[in-house]
Amino acid sequence: MEKVKILKNVISKEISAIIGGALFIAMLSKIAVFMPFTPVPLTMQTLATLLVAAALGKKGALSVITYIALGLAGLPVINAGMFTAGYIVGFVIAAYVIGWMFESKIVSNVPASFLAFCLGEAIILTCGSIWLSKFVENAFALGFYPFLLGGLFKVCLATYVTKLIKKW
Repeated sequence: MEKVKILKNVISKEISAIIGGALFIAMLSKIAVFMPFTPVPLTMQTLATLLVAAALGKKGALSVITYIALGLAGLPVINAGMFTAGYIVGFVIAAYVIGWMFESKIVSNVPASFLAFCLGEAIILTCGSIWLSKFVENAFALGFYPFLLGGLFKVCLATYVTKLIKKW
């Protein structure tokens, strides 16, 4: 009986963490800058995705999927339109890859954390640009290159926050 109680407690904590991650992503998605030269807004949900993946491991991808489900259910959490669906799919892939890297101890220090977040950012921007290419001819000029500097900022911020939280 004690094992069942422990199992329920563990499952409850896991579900709470996944939902909390989804809500964190939803919160940061509200920080958005719409630029006149691209149909894609610059948002902080990418930063949230990187941090959730580092904190939850591969389960970070479940937080992103939960976030997407909240948006599909009609809640105003996704700051996007048809042009940004590829980025959202990229969030899931990036969260899983980053989460796997943290879980498997590939990421065990600050430089490795920085590189993992760079990879995640590249995955997100590439997926987004590939999807955007269905709608515009110069997708990488509109959906990849303009976001590199902001992406680097988010990677540096995620690395710093992760350094503060994790004690390597």
